[in-house]
Amino acid sequence: MTWRLALSWLLLTSFPLFAAEPCESCHLETHRQFAATAMAKAARSDDFIQEWGQGGRNPACLSCHAPSGTEGVVCVDCHGLGPHPYPRLSVPETCARCHDAPGESTVRRHKTSLAARRNLNCLSCHVKPSAGSHGFIGATDPAFLRTAALLHLAVRNDLGKQILVAAIRPRTGHALPGGTTGRSVWLVIKGMGRGNAERWRETWRFGWWQGPKGEWEDATLAPDIGANLEVAEPGRQGTDWIEAELIFRFRPGPFEEPDPRQVTISKAQMTLRR
Repeated sequence: MTWRLALSWLLLTSFPLFAAEPCESCHLETHRQFAATAMAKAARSDDFIQEWGQGGRNPACLSCHAPSGTEGVVCVDCHGLGPHPYPRLSVPETCARCHDAPGESTVRRHKTSLAARRNLNCLSCHVKPSAGSHGFIGATDPAFLRTAALLHLAVRNDLGKQILVAAIRPRTGHALPGGTTGRSVWLVIKGMGRGNAERWRETWRFGWWQGPKGEWEDATLAPDIGANLEVAEPGRQGTDWIEAELIFRFRPGPFEEPDPRQVTISKAQMTLRR
């Protein structure tokens, strides 16, 4: 049985089945907007199906990825079944039902952020600015993703030796990466020399780690704070300049495994002084 067939069977047997059609008849534009979002496809995206399969197809995952037994999130999962008109949703508490699930800390980390202290919430950034819009945007929008962080390079001297400092400064109102455990942010720093040759390379991964007993460890970048990474003697092996790249990846696994959807969030380059 393929992963997709297994998923369809679980959806049909494990969860009550609700659809968006009753709402669509009156809210056609809202339905059209939401149907194009990643949330509406949460249980049928290739990334989810891959990670869900590798994790043993735990039905508990579907309580957020397919709460009503469909291929993703539908109207009733956030708004409930009635009565009409529906009360205004409490944000971020409604979002926390899934975005603080095991392997997530998005809402918890948001509550510690500068954005929260400025009374900004999830909808302030993740909904297109029009009244009543349901056109949610997030990491699957490359242009939006490129606003998530800035990368800066500097060199300091420590007892006569050069130390390269790479500063990552998140611009999100939550930890980076947000979202599910499969997502990660990689910092790649390369020492470059004559002939555009790569002299050395160092990488760091930020995201969730799964321990030997299956437990999850949060190693994401803290909101507003980010991280400073250091490289000793960056001019080694004939290095003339430094190239650094902050990359967002959707698929789990080592950096060497290709992810055709990966997005470069920020780049930085500097020439070393001799």
